Amino acid sequence: MTSSRSSKPARERKVLKRDNFFQRAEVIKRNREKRTRAGQFLVEGVAQINLAVKHGWAIEALLFASGRSLSRWAEELIKGNVATELWELAPELMADLSDKDETSELLAIVEARKLTPADIKARDGGLVVVFDRPSSPGNLGSSLRSADAFGADGVIVTGHAVDLYDPYVVRGSMGAIFAMPVATAASHLEIADWVKSARDRGYDYQVVGSSGKTEKLITEQSFTRPTVLIMGNETVGMSRGYWEICDSVVKIPIGGALSSLNVSCAASILLYEVVRQKLTITHK
Repeated sequence: MTSSRSSKPARERKVLKRDNFFQRAEVIKRNREKRTRAGQFLVEGVAQINLAVKHGWAIEALLFASGRSLSRWAEELIKGNVATELWELAPELMADLSDKDETSELLAIVEARKLTPADIKARDGGLVVVFDRPSSPGNLGSSLRSADAFGADGVIVTGHAVDLYDPYVVRGSMGAIFAMPVATAASHLEIADWVKSARDRGYDYQVVGSSGKTEKLITEQSFTRPTVLIMGNETVGMSRGYWEICDSVVKIPIGGALSSLNVSCAASILLYEVVRQKLTITHK
């Protein structure tokens, strides 16, 4: 993988009061509109920062508290020229930006990527996961983590949805958002276009939706073909447009008092079934 290491020495700044630099970091953390306008987002956590660096995301700044003894990991990143700037913050300002009980050693301001479905490559045996209007940052983050863990080639988030770079999405993904393409699209029409383009190039993708309103169980569906898996909104399920473009719609057999699963749990179960079937074929 490429690295975000720069050939130029990082510019150093001292941020000792609530100046424009501190306010910039604070606003991209808390305000979606301003985060989108800036094209940057705040990242916290060792795994998340490591994966951002490993996968070549542009690191605008690394933030750390003045006077604090840092770990070898933090020191190596600071000295490794992975960021354009180094911000030494007053300890109380660093604590204000950190969401952890014990203030993190490092925070990173990372440049956002705006990907489209075309950035996800079709392939034999491919798997793409589509989330229709996800509304919970935590659920989406966990779902991205599952998609990466089960070998998805990419994720597409469609419709009016939670911000991909919300801190809770990034944290919930445990850095998976940096490791695979995560694209956005306006509606099911862009998904239909992606599938048509893939089929025109000889990749036999099927579109499989998920809903508790169908009778077909996930174990009755073959996932041995390249697949686009559709996960509906947490409250209302898949939109009508997705029902229309699906080749098949399946459900997870559940019992108990509740009629549905958390979308991240449902995604994990469906993704496991896809992988299980592929491994079964491979080992025959």
